[in-house]
Amino acid sequence: MSIGKYLGAHISEFLSQKPFKDWEVERSTEDDLEQPIINYVFPGQGLQLRCDQYDKISVIFLDDRESDFDIGDCFGNLSFSHSRENVLSRFGRPSKSGEKRSHPVLGDYGPWDRFVLPSYTIHVEYQINSDLIKRITIMREDVVPG
Repeated sequence: MSIGKYLGAHISEFLSQKPFKDWEVERSTEDDLEQPIINYVFPGQGLQLRCDQYDKISVIFLDDRESDFDIGDCFGNLSFSHSRENVLSRFGRPSKSGEKRSHPVLGDYGPWDRFVLPSYTIHVEYQINSDLIKRITIMREDVVPG
């Protein structure tokens, strides 16, 4: 299963599929923006979705913090126990990268790499004190930050 195939799909399509249809989900809306954002969080699964105002999926976040979700199903032989070297071996040269930083508002975050793939863009953030994967973000082309 490639979770990236759901980018651009209506949330109802995603929520009707196994294993997602059996998971608890929390929905929230950010209305104070120019374009409202609808968030879906799956507690304990390490999965969050961000949808546009029409409930079409624009961003998928996969997080290692409590994750029971197998990202290997999405990216073939890639897991949160893999290092930056494994990621680079799998996806090649990143289109953009950054080093670990400390931001006054966002706090500390680890180094990252961005890869532009044919169907979507993938952003891999690594843990602050190791090269292991911390979070994977999959984005539609129209929402990728500059």
